This record gives sequence, C-alpha cells and structure tokens, in this order.
Amino acid sequence: MKLGKPVLRAKKGRVAYEVSVGTQEASRTLWYSVPSRFEHLIAATSDCALVALLVPAMARGEDLHVAGTVSEKLYYNLDTLQAILVEVMPLLREIRVHPEDVDSSGVRAEGVATGFSGGVDSFSALADHYYLEVLPTFKITHLLSNNVGSHERGGEALFRRRFERLLPLAERLGLPFVDVNSNLDEFYTMNHQQTHTTRNASVALLLGCGIGRFLYASTYRFRDAFVGPYHDSAASELVTLPLLSTERTECFSVGSQYSRVQKTLHVAELADARDFLDVCMMNAPGTNCSVCPKCKRTLFTLELAGKLDRFEKVFDLAAYKKARQRYIGRALFLENDPFSREIAEFAAEVKFKPPLSSRLFAEAVRARDWVRSLSGPSTRAF
Repeated sequence: MKLGKPVLRAKKGRVAYEVSVGTQEASRTLWYSVPSRFEHLIAATSDCALVALLVPAMARGEDLHVAGTVSEKLYYNLDTLQAILVEVMPLLREIRVHPEDVDSSGVRAEGVATGFSGGVDSFSALADHYYLEVLPTFKITHLLSNNVGSHERGGEALFRRRFERLLPLAERLGLPFVDVNSNLDEFYTMNHQQTHTTRNASVALLLGCGIGRFLYASTYRFRDAFVGPYHDSAASELVTLPLLSTERTECFSVGSQYSRVQKTLHVAELADARDFLDVCMMNAPGTNCSVCPKCKRTLFTLELAGKLDRFEKVFDLAAYKKARQRYIGRALFLENDPFSREIAEFAAEVKFKPPLSSRLFAEAVRARDWVRSLSGPSTRAF
C-alpha cells in the first residue's frame, strides 16, 4: 500500500487533508476535513494517514510505503504497536513501514483535546479535565467530534445531527468544538468498536499543530483492561495510546481509575449533563430512546443512586420503567460482563431489593436455555 504526500485543499468553507492511497487493485483518496477556521491546527505530516491506514494495511498483509514525513517517536513504536494489534485482532499480520522521511524536530503544541460524544465516559473526562481543578497544561481547550466510523447506522447525517445537538454545550463552556469529517471508514473491513482507538488517534495527529495532548476517555477500569483477542479496542488502549504518540501530540487514556458506576455518579452531579447526556445506541433523534441496553444501564445506575429524576429532560422515564424489570433480571442474575458486575456490586452496596418479576424472568431464561441445551445441535439433513 502506497500513501502519497498529504495535500491541503480549501473546499466550501472547510479545509481537507488528502492522501492518495494506492493498493494492488486501485488508487483512492483518504481525506479528512475541518472548518476553515481550524486550518491552523492541521499538521501536514504523514502521521495521521499512517495511523489511519495501519490496520487496513495489516489486514491486507501489505507493507506501507509512506511519502512525506513521519514522526520518529511514532515510527520507533510501530513494531511494538503492531505486535499488540495482532494480539487483539489475530487475523492481522505484521508488516513493514517504509517512510520517505523520519523527523524528530516536532514541538508539542499547547492545545488539549478530547473527543466528545456526550456519553458518560466523555462527561467524566470533561469533569476531571475541565470542570474540576486540573494542571493548566492538562485542562481541555478543544472538543472534537469525529466522523471516523462510529456513525455507521446513520452516516454523515447522524454525525451532523449529533454534533449540532452538542454544539450549544460547547458554546456554553466557551470551548472550540471541531467537527472532523472523513471517509476513513471506507478503508476498513473491521467494525468501528474493534478499531476505534487508532481511528480516533489519527484525528489527534491530524491536528498536531494545535493539539499537543489528546485525552481519550476510557471505557474500562484498570482491573478489566488487558491485551488479547477482544471485540473492543478500548480494553487495550492503556497500552496502545502511548505508542500512537508523536513529538507533537501525546495520546493518553483517562478515567480508568473509575468504574462505569462511579463515572455515572460523578456525571449525575454535573448540571450540564442533565441537559446534554447522550448514551443511546439507537440514534434516537433529539433524546435517548431509554430502552436500549446502554440507556437502561445508565438509568438503572441513576435509579440505584436515587438520582433518576434529575435526567427526565433527556430520557423518557416512563418508557424505561416499562422495560426495567427484564433489564434488572439480566443485569443482576444472568449477565457477567464487567459493567453488569459493577452494577450488581452497587446494587448490593445500596441494599437494592430486585422485583420478584425480575427474578422470575431470570429463572425463565435459565430454564429456556437449559431446555435448548438438551436438544443439542440440529441434525436436520440438508
């Protein structure tokens, strides 16, 4: 795979960072774009394109030939980074990267950015690095909204809708909110959840002339983080993010000292969260659906803490109350993922008494699964 030198082009009030990508089959263009007023943030190095397309190249088993300049720190870490990526995604193959030029003269910029989706992790990062007292060099100065694959259910229209919904909060805080559009997802065969760390880090490196520290809100607490095959790159990002850093931009994972329950309780104290919290995985326009797994998990945690009514503006509490009994049955009696374990621990801590209907639902599910297990694999002839 051959990557051309980055080219900046002005297009209808935006500036695009474009890189030609040549493979054995065809030549295409990778692009990112930001509003023209943020052009000064863009670094014209090849770091962004290299990080963006490293995983696709590894999936194809093709070496990367990179025109332009690559950070010495990033280039040095590529072998270790690839070894970790193969552990997480065993179908990948380690490749060689051949940069045209390697440079160590970059100077770290002063800006501090975090990706902001309005979720619990995002608000927790904002709480620790903006609302609360923090070292000036780690205080958030920019919010990022990245279209790098997380909006696959609604495409660019959903990306725009989510950005517009959160823009009033950025204006209330007085923080620049940089909407970064791209066609990066077109180069991936792996889903976003398994590859989001490198995708979003590529945006931080794109903005390396203005963003010197990128604070990536963690998903998992320290005890649940590991390097190994998994469906979510968040589990290993405590290790991978530092390896994605350059002389210009340092990448950090923040928030793993908290459980998701603890984060939710912290966020519940933020007045802004009561207006803008957005955890929904169903892309409900204007509000949270209140019945998808992420909505129910958040709402049940708030219920256990006695803070559910604080969020009536952004959730449909009536819809949640209709769906909560089955969710409680699954979270407390059936599921064993890290988030369910945390909620079960918190429920026990506050001496929550599950409804009888939740227990009966869990028993019914267990009985159904037991009956299915007795039938064994299908023997129907084809």
